Amino acid sequence: MRVAGIYCLVAGGWIVLSDRLAVRLFGNTPRFGTISQYKGLFFVAVTALLLYVVLKRRLDSIARSQQALSESESRFASFMDNLPVAAFVRDREGRYVYANPYWIEHFSKGIDWKGTLPEQLFETRSVAKADEAHRRIVAGETLVEHLLHLRIQGVETDWIVRRFPIHMGATGETLVGAFALDVTDRGKLEDRLRQAAKMEAVGLLAGGIAHDFNNLLTVIGGYAQMLERWRGEPAAISRAAAEIRRASDSGALLTGQLLAFSRKQVLQPKPTCLNAVIESSISLLQRLVGERFRLDLRLAPDPVAVLADQNQLEQVLLNLLVNARDAMPSGGVIRISTGSTLLQDAAAAACLGLLPGRYGWLSVADHGHGMDAETQARIFEPFFTTKDRSKGTGLGLSTVYGIVQHSGGAIRVESRPGEGAEFHIYLPAAGSLPASPPASPAPQESRAVQESILLVEDSPAVRAVASQMLKVLGYRVLEAEGGPAALQTLLSAGFPVHLVITDVSMPDWQGPEVLKRLREVQPGLKAIFITGYSAEMAEHPPRERDALVLRKPFTLQSLGEAVRLALEGPAPPPP
Repeated sequence: MRVAGIYCLVAGGWIVLSDRLAVRLFGNTPRFGTISQYKGLFFVAVTALLLYVVLKRRLDSIARSQQALSESESRFASFMDNLPVAAFVRDREGRYVYANPYWIEHFSKGIDWKGTLPEQLFETRSVAKADEAHRRIVAGETLVEHLLHLRIQGVETDWIVRRFPIHMGATGETLVGAFALDVTDRGKLEDRLRQAAKMEAVGLLAGGIAHDFNNLLTVIGGYAQMLERWRGEPAAISRAAAEIRRASDSGALLTGQLLAFSRKQVLQPKPTCLNAVIESSISLLQRLVGERFRLDLRLAPDPVAVLADQNQLEQVLLNLLVNARDAMPSGGVIRISTGSTLLQDAAAAACLGLLPGRYGWLSVADHGHGMDAETQARIFEPFFTTKDRSKGTGLGLSTVYGIVQHSGGAIRVESRPGEGAEFHIYLPAAGSLPASPPASPAPQESRAVQESILLVEDSPAVRAVASQMLKVLGYRVLEAEGGPAALQTLLSAGFPVHLVITDVSMPDWQGPEVLKRLREVQPGLKAIFITGYSAEMAEHPPRERDALVLRKPFTLQSLGEAVRLALEGPAPPPP
């Protein structure tokens, strides 16, 4: 209307000017009369014409805007109706105000959902996480993305939900919009791809480690055959036995690498001092790297306590030193450092794949040939190696990665070509270290009072060597090849059995079942489970939480310590 008013003012001015001009030209009584006599009618006509033109343009503009809005709404509705993603909007209080058909079909089919709250539609465990994300958007965050696990019609599903603010200009209100993408099938596909990769890895594995295993078997078999023929020469026999043991230890290390790669090793995390692990292993590590290398220890002045499995930490350190040694063919200095750090910034912790908190760290640095970015991106892949295949399997760093990840930690590497490499490992900090236990007595070959042990193992070779070890340690040993035989042996023993040592996985009764049956006959029987990998414990979890776990391969020392710990520990509770 502002434009119409301007037009009217212009028209009125034109009428006045026209009247003045007519008077000057024709006088007060022109032949056709004065224009002043008709100026009111002329003004009304011109004004009406101008108003018609302006209003028509305004109405046409409104009509075009309404048509564009209608088309936009139609496009939006068509888009949302066919979107294969759940879309919804909630108000500040969390009530649903909009949902597309995909959301309605999956989450509220046949339910009047408008104005409802999430707790009226979903399980409590899911609502808490969703409401927390909703509150963050209301509080001012511009984007929150999270994973939500939902049970829909009895089926477990996973959704990635992205939430964002919607500012309503007219009312000033802020709504919370969201898209939810079903990633359940993606997870299944990833599982299938991982399985396919593992199947492919089996072929690589056969060729990658056959060389190492054949060397070990050659050493063990060769010295064992010579021991069968030797007569006398105690020193030579001792040297042969030592070589056999070294080969056995190397085989155990290689097996540990494979289990760490598959994440099937038995972990026993407990508060462990990083400095103590390094100091107790330093002589072995120095022999491992050789005389051309010097180990430069830069350990934290105070104990660094982490929650980890000590045996796995030793394997991590061993593999990192082997990697550093191989990076410096001419020798050099390998630096080993420890410390602790507090990751307070969530973003900095997330870059490492960790949560904020306190962590202990271990680093191993060398001055070798270093790595470029492309190599660094692949160094933790199983079977990837820059060495000749005859010099390594490519499992070392993937083993380290598997152990660290399985322990709740993180690993990163800093390296440049020609400038060496430094590996940093972060592990969750432990609250405190336990008091130092008294030194374990060395295994003795005789005991004043013999204690009886029932050994249940289906492998004849393992049963024979374990039985011989226990006899060397001074125990009376009863043997059984399985659960039924163990029960019969216990019933007919004629004397009390103080401890049962049983394998976890056997053809008839599994270890927990064996222990249950035996305790029905002799309540309070103490027990040790022996196992080679954690999958057995997951598949056949022991219900008797007081039973110790001993990992294969075990040594005379570790077996003796486990037996004493079990026998001197508290009696199991009654069933």
